[in-house]
Amino acid sequence: MEEVDTQKIKQLPYDVLIDVLKKLPGKSLLRFKCACKTWNSLVNNSNFISIHYNQECLSNKYVVLKRYISNDEMDAESNYYKGKNMLSFHSNEESFKSSAPNVAHFDDYIGVSIGGHCNGIFCIGSYRSIILYNPTLREIWELPPSAYSSLRQDLNYTMQIAVGIGFDPKTKDYKVVRIFNFNESPRTNFFSTIEIYNLSANSWREIEDVTCRIEPHRCFKVMFNGAFHLCGTNTLTWEQDRIVSFNFSTEFFQDIPYPDGLSDMQGKNLVVMNEHLALICYPEMFFWFDEQRPQLVDIWVMRKYAIKESWIKEFTIGPMFIQTPLSIWKNDTEMLIESKNGELES
Repeated sequence: MEEVDTQKIKQLPYDVLIDVLKKLPGKSLLRFKCACKTWNSLVNNSNFISIHYNQECLSNKYVVLKRYISNDEMDAESNYYKGKNMLSFHSNEESFKSSAPNVAHFDDYIGVSIGGHCNGIFCIGSYRSIILYNPTLREIWELPPSAYSSLRQDLNYTMQIAVGIGFDPKTKDYKVVRIFNFNESPRTNFFSTIEIYNLSANSWREIEDVTCRIEPHRCFKVMFNGAFHLCGTNTLTWEQDRIVSFNFSTEFFQDIPYPDGLSDMQGKNLVVMNEHLALICYPEMFFWFDEQRPQLVDIWVMRKYAIKESWIKEFTIGPMFIQTPLSIWKNDTEMLIESKNGELES
């Protein structure tokens, strides 16, 4: 690459620089980061990361694949086979067909969670470690261990149920939330512990007087409207299953009801569709033993945030032979699914 005239760069208006750089693909940004300190500082700025990510979303969305590789060795404490969880990022169908490099791996064979993304930064965590990953710049940050990272990982007593990233507009800071459930013994009720990591302070703290206990369901988790969302039950109230959200500014939890008519036996995945919170609902896997029976998939969209009456069944897709509907991609026009033979299709 030709030598860059830094004096000319300094003469460019700041907004012009942003307008040019935000349209560049990730590979080009990596090169321009090395051109001069001005560009390096700009590309690493949290506001620019958000602007560039929103620009990229106009054409593509990233899909994160988690693959578990077992080494057939049994762990004596948990009775799980040891192995590694491998993670790869994909932005188009061609990258699925090629051998995309693994950007991270976790030696934890249980408890690895993909905690969604915020402004182009993805959060992936396990019992022992949490990383933040920027797929555009291909940069990884490993967070420092928290007070609970060294606990004995006995599934009867300790379970990490969720990890997610968000941005607090009040403090202009990124935060990571980590939710643990504990049992004092296998037959006692569990209690939830909530930890918050602040990027600016590079440290963890525990939220005191937690007013909820979360029993999660198998569901994708999303960042939307300044809050982290997952499907579950607040066991302090034991009301119907619902969406539980955590607001990164107030650091409070909120229950959001499901639409009427949903079955507890339905699988549910949270997604953001056309700038609205949405649910992909499908028959749970144990109903899918009949290979000759096609299934229907419903997509519900919440038109007004946190208002139960605003849920609308936007689409019913099928009948079709699939294993699991995963998410929405390609500018919210196609659904990504897992086929019966384990392949990804859209």
